Amino acid sequence: MYTTAETLIDKYGVDLLIRLTIKQPTGEETEPDLTVINREISRVDGIIDGYLRSRYTLPLSEVPPELAGYAEDMAIARIYGCMPERTIPEDLSRASKEATAWLRDVQKGLASLSVAELPSASTGGEPGATGFFKTNKTAADRIFDDATLDRFTGR
Repeated sequence: MYTTAETLIDKYGVDLLIRLTIKQPTGEETEPDLTVINREISRVDGIIDGYLRSRYTLPLSEVPPELAGYAEDMAIARIYGCMPERTIPEDLSRASKEATAWLRDVQKGLASLSVAELPSASTGGEPGATGFFKTNKTAADRIFDDATLDRFTGR
C-alpha cells in the first residue's frame, strides 16, 4: 500500500472525507466510509504498480516519500470522483495528473524512485537472458556489420 486511509484522514480531515464518501450525510456521521476510501486506495495501488512493474521489483521494500505523496494525490482525486455530482477541485486534479506524468517518467526511466532498487539481472547462465526479458538472438544474427552501420550514421 502506497498510502492509507489514516494518512488521507490526517491530511484532508475527517469532515471532508465524510462529505466525499457518504452519499447523503445526515450530519451525525463521525467517521468517513472507509470502504470507499480503501477501495480507491486499492485502485491507485494497482495503477502505480502498473507503472512500476517494468522497472522495479514489487512489492517495494519501503515506500519512497515522493511515491507516497503522489499516491495521496491520486487517491483523493479518485475519492472526489466517486460521486459524479461532485467536481474535483482544479488543484487536486492537476496534482493527480502530475503524479501520473511522473509515474510515466519512472516507467520510461526518465525519473527514478529514491530508495527502491532495480531488479537484479539474473542471467542464470543462459546467453541473452536479463532481468527484464530473454532473447534468442546473438551477434551472428545481425543483418548489418559495424562498417555498414557507421555509413548510415555518417561516422
